[in-house]
This record gives sequence, structure tokens and C-alpha cells, in this order.
Amino acid sequence: MSRSSSAEPAGNSPDLMALMSGLGLRIESRPVTSLIPYARNARTHSDEQAALIAGSIRSFGITNPILVDGGNGIIAGHGRLAAARKLGLATVPVIELSHLSERDKQALIIADNKLAERAGWIAGLQGVRRRHADVHQRGERELLGIRDQGSGGIRD
Repeated sequence: MSRSSSAEPAGNSPDLMALMSGLGLRIESRPVTSLIPYARNARTHSDEQAALIAGSIRSFGITNPILVDGGNGIIAGHGRLAAARKLGLATVPVIELSHLSERDKQALIIADNKLAERAGWIAGLQGVRRRHADVHQRGERELLGIRDQGSGGIRD
């Protein structure tokens, strides 16, 4: 059975699933106790932030697996691991990236931490503000990472 044309990659772009399977990448479950935080991780995660991530995990599950090297060393996902521990989870989803060289692993550790910092918010997105207000009214402010009574960093 062939896939529909809507499932085909556009133009010459690579098929993500083929790339992942070609590298042997798959999501698997590993014990929380087996994961080793990177001792020199440049990012810190406060107890408060871990609690916010835990609230998101309670509501939505872990939607972004922890990235590990071949020795269960964490490449990305230190905050998710801290939240999983707060929740008392026995296992978490991981993707093992054992194919990375030490240099590439270090580059990914830095990139994963820095790239999100460069993201911004588009001013005037009324849909975002409406969803923010809806969540705020339902008392689910922790899902947005809001601590104060203000706009939570989302402004017109």
C-alpha cells in the first residue's frame, strides 16, 4: 500500500522517518535512576521550574523525549528529568543518540540550550492572548509558567 501524496515529503526535503530509522533512532522507555545528568550543563533548573514542568507533564504527558548518549548521559532534557523525579515517575521516554561524536554531542548540548532563547513572541496575536486568558481563568496558570498576576510575558 502506498502512502498518500500528502504524507510524502515536499520537493527534495528528506523524509524525517527515513532519517530517524536510518540512524536507528527510536523512542524507548528507560528508568529515571539510570539517567546521568551532564555535570557541566550550562542551564540550571530551579525547583520552581521543575514544578512547572511537572504540572505540564501531569496535564499533557512527556511530549518531548529526553536525549541521551550511549552511556545514558543526558544531552537534552535535564528539566524534564527533574520534573519526572518530582512526580515519582519510574521511567521516562528517551531517544539515544549514540552515533554522535563527542564534539557533535557538545554542540547539540549548547544548541539545545541556546536556540530556544532566540525565539520570540509575535506582538498582537489575539489568539494567543485569548488562549492565555482562557487558561488563566481556569486557574491553570502553572501550565503557562506564570508566577505573577501580570500578563505572563505575553503582550500585544
